Amino acid sequence: MNQPHSTVHINFTGSMFLYTQPQLLTVEDHGHLGLNTSGQPYDFVRSIRVVPLAAAELSSAQKNYPVVFSDLEKPTLLAVVGVLEDRNLFVDDNGNWDIAAYVPSYLRSYPFAMASREDDQYAVVIDRAAPVISENPDQPFFDGQALTAPIQAKVDFSAQFAAHQPVTQAFCDRLVELELLSGQQATFTPEGESEEQTIASYVAVDFDKLKKLDATTVEKLFQDGMLAAIYAHGFSQENWFQLLKRRQHLSPAQDTDN
Repeated sequence: MNQPHSTVHINFTGSMFLYTQPQLLTVEDHGHLGLNTSGQPYDFVRSIRVVPLAAAELSSAQKNYPVVFSDLEKPTLLAVVGVLEDRNLFVDDNGNWDIAAYVPSYLRSYPFAMASREDDQYAVVIDRAAPVISENPDQPFFDGQALTAPIQAKVDFSAQFAAHQPVTQAFCDRLVELELLSGQQATFTPEGESEEQTIASYVAVDFDKLKKLDATTVEKLFQDGMLAAIYAHGFSQENWFQLLKRRQHLSPAQDTDN
């Protein structure tokens, strides 16, 4: 991906989850930097509860995580990775993601992201505060004026994730338009007790509302690939119990990290 001219306006409006110091990637500012890929690759997300998802990831993510929406009015798609406290239940003591679980593309893209330009193209952004960025890298950002092959591959992956965002947003917007989302709760009954306890309050598709849609609307959802996404999201709700079991089986050291 060619580097944008420095005079092109870059749009940093809106928040970028995890990106505390987003900067336009340039050889002038970052030519001496790169990635240090040794160490603990996912330690930086040890204390998160959710991860942004693309709609295209639903079929994979629903196998491991409850998939929810951020809110009722302007929802984004999220995979839930922790409950009750700020603890990611899929990252072990060595900073590794559970090998048996799907790793969301948003995290695999980090510390790279795409920012919109005034010419409707994208510019490459990095989180300068990312622990993986180093002045003594094993993967330099640049070779001369061009991105190195490993970095170009990561940037291309980030661009692919960004390309899915309009589809994801269209999916979320359609659910709002049809008024299919509602506030819901995940509950469980502790062993030996009779009263349910709430472990999470979240936004999800209300399947009672889905059943009331007319046949034409349902057919349109099917043709657009959204009906499959809705049901993948629905199937993912079975993972609340699995998430709670993960929390209950934390080692004492893990449980006191935060």
